[in-house]
Amino acid sequence: MRSYLVLTPPGGPDRDHRSTLIMRDGFSWPALFFPWAWLLWNRLWIAAIVIFLLQVLSGFLMGFAGLELAGGLFGFAVSLLVALEGRHYRSESLIRRGWTLEAVIPAPDLDTAEETFFAGLPETQTQPMPASADWARDAKSPAGWQAPPMGLFEHGAR
Repeated sequence: MRSYLVLTPPGGPDRDHRSTLIMRDGFSWPALFFPWAWLLWNRLWIAAIVIFLLQVLSGFLMGFAGLELAGGLFGFAVSLLVALEGRHYRSESLIRRGWTLEAVIPAPDLDTAEETFFAGLPETQTQPMPASADWARDAKSPAGWQAPPMGLFEHGAR
């Protein structure tokens, strides 16, 4: 079963939780094949630059005779590291920016994780509609057009 991280933005979630982020934790296939591009996509700028430089170094090592295998394995190891730990690094980056980790939910898919998290939230209490004013129901006080005139003009042809 996969685990999903529930993160809320700085200042707390909005009323309908549209800004709440539920992201899967674990291995990422796009991060394995395009590690520095995946990091850029997720706005992890410094990590993307470091991984790009490490992949350039890997390609540079593959150019030397006798170091082709070492360079290829080094490049694969860098990609594998990003694929395994990239989502964790992203969540930690968001937490450093003020996001709050609300829950870690084990679920088979994202829809189930969302249902599990939002089902556990307290329901918002609705305020009852205000009752009609007491003076409107009181027969002793004249109201509306039956009241004595209070302005410059009389209404109701009085």
